[in-house]
Amino acid sequence: MGLWQTIVIVIGLSLDVFAYCLYKGAMISEVRKGEITKVVSLFTGFQVGMMVIGTMITQIPALKEKYLSANRIWTFLAAVTFFALGIVMLVKAAKKRHRVIVEKKQDQFNYHVIIFWAFITSIDALIAGVGFGFMGLKLLGSLLIMAVFTAACAIAGFASGYWLGCGPMNKFVAIGGCMVLVGGVDLLVNYLTYIF
Repeated sequence: MGLWQTIVIVIGLSLDVFAYCLYKGAMISEVRKGEITKVVSLFTGFQVGMMVIGTMITQIPALKEKYLSANRIWTFLAAVTFFALGIVMLVKAAKKRHRVIVEKKQDQFNYHVIIFWAFITSIDALIAGVGFGFMGLKLLGSLLIMAVFTAACAIAGFASGYWLGCGPMNKFVAIGGCMVLVGGVDLLVNYLTYIF
């Protein structure tokens, strides 16, 4: 798996965080850097943490022994995982396409709700972590890319929501799904060309 594929998949996953922060940014009446920093840190921490857990799953001795002996199969499963993840994100965006979002000012940051959404949006990162682990990527490099892009997408989401409102929220989830899907398709094509 190349660097550009990793970046495309990570940006795709981070756009889910962007969508939530866009929604929250549309609800605030003033930018409070301390609160936004906490939210960005929570989302980044959850994304990185779930990716670590996903990658660690592939390091379970019995599982690791099996995938080292059947490397091609696990590489194929990792590519299919990213492909399926892209489809799931697109379906999620399509289901919410007609949902009307009522924008009302809500300056309080309810951290119970924010932690819940940080967990929900990071489930994709857990699955991606499993895929990255099966592809044999270096964990530290993947985590650094995930942390940088998640934080950047969260900050950009708050800024966009504050200035533009949350109208384009589902479009960003769909774009994220497309990016993960493109990464998955590319991995599948590379895998199939390698086999044949």
